Amino acid sequence: RIDLIDNVQITSISAPSQNTMGNVEPPPPVEMSCTRSITNEGGSKQDEECTLSADLLVAADGANSFVRTTLGSSFPMITHSYDRKAVTCTVELDVRKGDMARTAFQRFLPHGPIALLPVWNSLNNDDNDAPIYANVVWSTTPSEANHLLSLSDTEFIATLNHHLCQGPNVNPPLLGNNNRGMPHIPIIGTIAKEMDSLLRTANTALTMGTWTESPSRNYFRMPPASARVVGPIMGFDLKLSHVQQGYTAPRVALVGDAAHTVHPMAGQGLNLGMGDVYSLSELIKEAVDSGMDVAGTGLFLDRYNQERMVKGLGTVGGVHGLHELFRCSGSNSSSGIMNANALNSGGNASGVESIVGLGRSLGMNVVNGLGPLRRAFAEAAAGAAFSR
Repeated sequence: RIDLIDNVQITSISAPSQNTMGNVEPPPPVEMSCTRSITNEGGSKQDEECTLSADLLVAADGANSFVRTTLGSSFPMITHSYDRKAVTCTVELDVRKGDMARTAFQRFLPHGPIALLPVWNSLNNDDNDAPIYANVVWSTTPSEANHLLSLSDTEFIATLNHHLCQGPNVNPPLLGNNNRGMPHIPIIGTIAKEMDSLLRTANTALTMGTWTESPSRNYFRMPPASARVVGPIMGFDLKLSHVQQGYTAPRVALVGDAAHTVHPMAGQGLNLGMGDVYSLSELIKEAVDSGMDVAGTGLFLDRYNQERMVKGLGTVGGVHGLHELFRCSGSNSSSGIMNANALNSGGNASGVESIVGLGRSLGMNVVNGLGPLRRAFAEAAAGAAFSR
């Protein structure tokens, strides 16, 4: 039986201490003191105190988890600020056909990526008049995010389309246009320039070779334009966080953002949280089927902790590495969205940043051109079987 209790605010939580585990007697239940708002017969509202108890408390209350914060000594956290802010909203797309309703797009700008993510849309091919919606997650510097948040809906849509609906950019010369860093030996300088040109030409050919506007071909396509904003435009700070010692304490388990947060650039936060829920639910089912108390001993919660800590740390670390790789060429303030020429100018990237950018672009083009490798990455990114 499932009981849903609404209009309740938890004021305190009392959980068993760590030294209660391993005793002959199982640890006592978790107890929560609550204030519940009720409406009496006269129609007025009043608060009443109540106490809830549970054999297992699952904290699924987000990045600012009240449960985790209240039990802070049990869940110390590793945190890292990205000095970035995400601007997010829902938009209606300016398309009425094709498979855009099920396609996600991401474009990497100097200060962070823009993601256009499909939401629940009508998949009826005969319903051509049904609107198609997508969520926008635009990660950038706090100053640029505040600029975006200050725009009207019409101005925001124009800015979004300008930066998202563009063809592939051309990588800037590795050696720079002013020949700075060029060897003084003529033949070596000539070879270096030719290699620079060859690498950039090959990368451009790989990119343009998969560019098509045909929805029937599984290649690079231009992201669809957005027609209007639906609902509010909001912003939030981005940070990495992960529990230090584990996802569990006696009678308590953390899932989702309560246990970890990642940068949204790879879209792995939701997959990681769903993997937590899947793993914990399977262990709860196993405990119930065997007639055991799922949190009465460390048998089940320890397994959950071991499984998800490995996956969580690996995913958080991998996404952080990707962020740092793509951030390498984004430190220059002159290449931001408030610079009208930034999108096509290539910024003022240094030699090292140009090399990293070209290597990154080549790597992505190679992965995109190798079907089995591309599908393997896609399945991993989609959280196939929740990586169980």
